[in-house]
Amino acid sequence: MTFVEAFCRFMGWVLILGGAMLFVGHQVGCSAVEAINTNASEIHTLAESSEQRFEAIAEISDVAEVDKQSEHGIIEQRSIQDSVSEIRQVLPRVEDKEPSWMVLIQRITLAGILIASIFLIWQTGIGTLLRKLLYSISMFIPSKSMREAEMDMKIADEGNEMTIRESIASKRASSVAYNSAYLKLKKRK
Repeated sequence: MTFVEAFCRFMGWVLILGGAMLFVGHQVGCSAVEAINTNASEIHTLAESSEQRFEAIAEISDVAEVDKQSEHGIIEQRSIQDSVSEIRQVLPRVEDKEPSWMVLIQRITLAGILIASIFLIWQTGIGTLLRKLLYSISMFIPSKSMREAEMDMKIADEGNEMTIRESIASKRASSVAYNSAYLKLKKRK
C-alpha cells in the first residue's frame, strides 16, 4: 500500500467518523427550547402542588398567622403559575442557537470533506478527465498554453519568419519550470 492510498483511507475514515459524530451530537445535543419547556412544566406542576398544600393548611388551621401565611403562599404559587404560562406563550419565538465550538467543528469537517474530495478526484484521474473535457470545449485554457500554441502555429506556417529557437527562447523566458528542465537536459548531453 502506497502512502497516497494509506492517506486516502485515513482521511476517508476520519471524515466519515467526524461527520457521524457531528450528526449524532447534533441530534442528541440538548435543545434549549426543550429544556425551557420541560423545566417550565416541572415548575408549573410544583406550583400547583404547593398551592394545594397551602389551601389544605389554611382549611385545617385555626391560627390566624398560619392562615395569613397560607394565603400569601397561595398568591405566590398562582403568580408562579402565571409566569410559567407567560413563558410558554413566548417559547415559540425562542430559537435554539448552536454553540460556537459546534459551528467551528462543522466548518472544519466540511473543509476536510472538500479537501479530501478534491484529493480523491485528482488521485483517481477524474480531475485529469475533467480538465481534458473543459479544454476540449475551449474553456479554462491557460493563456500561457494559448501563447505557446500560437507560436507553434507560426513556426509551422512557412510564410512566417518565427524560428524554433525563438519559440524555445520564449518558452524559457515565460516558464521557470521549462527553463530548469531545458538546462538539466542540456547538461546531460
